[in-house]
Amino acid sequence: MARTDLVVRSMPRAGIALGVGLVAANADGHAFDHSPRRLLVIKNSNGTAAAATVQIPATVEGQDVVDLPVTIPANDSLLLPPFSAVYRQANGKVYIDYAAPAGLTVGVLEQPA
Repeated sequence: MARTDLVVRSMPRAGIALGVGLVAANADGHAFDHSPRRLLVIKNSNGTAAAATVQIPATVEGQDVVDLPVTIPANDSLLLPPFSAVYRQANGKVYIDYAAPAGLTVGVLEQPA
């Protein structure tokens, strides 16, 4: 398998149910087109906390910047705010990886303009 793109759902002004439209986490990770209006939702249906990583392709004085580790609480969801340009890969996407994808579902929401 390969990293797969996530479908971006637009958020209406009236709100959106966070658990609807999520897809199973992919062992090879996911990607979505970078935008300062996009939020990442990760839902964990496991009885223990789960880990994911958002890649940061930047370097400072030739040193890699440490990727962003995130912890998704047991039987809960995590909503991550929009990502700055430092998270944008050369292809314009944001990359998310999972330590153990079983029991995780994920989606991307776009805030209204």
